[in-house]
Amino acid sequence: MVTKTQTDKLLPALATWDLADLRDLQAALTGLIEALESPPPLTDAPSQPEEATLPGPRKRPTSKQGHIETKYIPRGKKVHGPYLYLRYWQGGKLKSKYLGKPDR
Repeated sequence: MVTKTQTDKLLPALATWDLADLRDLQAALTGLIEALESPPPLTDAPSQPEEATLPGPRKRPTSKQGHIETKYIPRGKKVHGPYLYLRYWQGGKLKSKYLGKPDR
């Protein structure tokens, strides 16, 4: 019995998508592949004043196609996160997709 790969399982659904959605997916996948193949070291975001208690976002320097950014979201007196976002370029615009929380 032949085991189906993730791609084999996904392709029938993708065949029903319109061309614009497939191009969006292609750009996101290109950015994700680039981010995963050559992740640059994390750098601290610009420092905040000493009295600030919020952790600054940590992000990977931008590359040609894509990078993964770790982000913290302040809400009132609480800080939520970290959350991972894929950032990638498509049509001259920086796009963003939520990836979820990092595994710890």
